[in-house]
Amino acid sequence: MAKKDEIAAYGDDLAYIHDSMPDFAEGSAPGLLSLFAKRGLDSGLVVDMGCGGGIWADRLVTAGYEVVGVDISPSMVDIARKRVPDASFHVSSCLDFEIPKCKIVTGLGEVLGYLFDKTNSPKALAQVCRRVFRTLEPGGLFVFDLAEIEVDRNRPKTYWEGDDWTCLVEFEVDYKKNILTRNIVTYRKVGKLYRRGQEVHRLQLYQRADVMAMLSRVGFKVRSVRRYGDYRLLKNRIGFIARKPLSANRS
Repeated sequence: MAKKDEIAAYGDDLAYIHDSMPDFAEGSAPGLLSLFAKRGLDSGLVVDMGCGGGIWADRLVTAGYEVVGVDISPSMVDIARKRVPDASFHVSSCLDFEIPKCKIVTGLGEVLGYLFDKTNSPKALAQVCRRVFRTLEPGGLFVFDLAEIEVDRNRPKTYWEGDDWTCLVEFEVDYKKNILTRNIVTYRKVGKLYRRGQEVHRLQLYQRADVMAMLSRVGFKVRSVRRYGDYRLLKNRIGFIARKPLSANRS
């Protein structure tokens, strides 16, 4: 059951549909694993915030990492636990999850911008970044991406189809608050019939320069990217590679 400050997100049907579209996680993995290896971070603990169905966690475990994943959706975590039994997964908002000491933290697929936890905001994101900085080992990496202000502007209704499901999405943007709303309707085949579902997802949008400045204030050495290796992020999505300096206090 969702807490009073949380909105139900990725129920059984939408979690199933989302897990059927692995292109982002699978496409990003080679470039990210290469990045980690180049930084000498080829083993150790990775905390995956917004882990979804565990596709990225599976790649990490296969590469030899220990993985702790967290997601606000119980349905997503159920899928992840079945997919990656050697990892540890938790149902929680990323905003209040107690991050263990680790070498790498990831938040892939705009996950830190979602407003499923109604206390999320640019201020809350900064607090998460400060907590990540404290728990990372010196030289560790925080890799995440966010949607920018212009994302999905004037985007028409969109739909995706699988063998046993259809997903329709309508987009609305509040440019005063910089919030994108995705109105999602799903149809999933159950027996001989299709079950209809509906969810509303709200996403905080960000300016690249604001996030870069915030991460620098926290203490990270940061650069922004438009691709993870050969995999290019979708239009108006921006990735951040934030490194905790080796000289940072180890406490």
